[in-house]
Amino acid sequence: MNRYINLNRIEFVITDACSGRCKHCSNGERSGNDGVDADAAVNAVKRLAERFAIKSVMTFGGEPLLFVDVVCKIHAAARDCGIPKRQLITNGFFTKDERRIDEVAQALYESGVNDILLSVDVFHQEYIPLEPVMVFAEAFVKYDTPSLRVQPVWVVNEMLRILITLKRNGY
Repeated sequence: MNRYINLNRIEFVITDACSGRCKHCSNGERSGNDGVDADAAVNAVKRLAERFAIKSVMTFGGEPLLFVDVVCKIHAAARDCGIPKRQLITNGFFTKDERRIDEVAQALYESGVNDILLSVDVFHQEYIPLEPVMVFAEAFVKYDTPSLRVQPVWVVNEMLRILITLKRNGY
């Protein structure tokens, strides 16, 4: 091990594909790809965790939940390696099917995701329907999950109020 390298965080850009076409996004009109190779990513997590004191793993994209199986495999490997912070950045819109939304929320919980940053802001609202995002937030917080954050906090709608109410009521 090189004593000059202090690696403590691993980040995976799961895909360039996204469910929105937001003006502010650097991905623009890219159609995306097939996502990160899950086996290679899991192997990387395991090998790096053996050599370094990794404190966090983050997955994001495009929209990473378009490849939820890959996201879950990465986070499960991080959990199994004892990496304490397992983060996901998502816009929360990957389907309108409420049953699928609940399945994904449960899979994320079971794989060990313990910090979700939900990007719901005025820029995303122009291109992403809020209803399925709210359903996702409600589905995820019903599990005993340490952290669901809305970022940025200047959401111009009811979602922040709903999330705060859910958290206060024990979800």
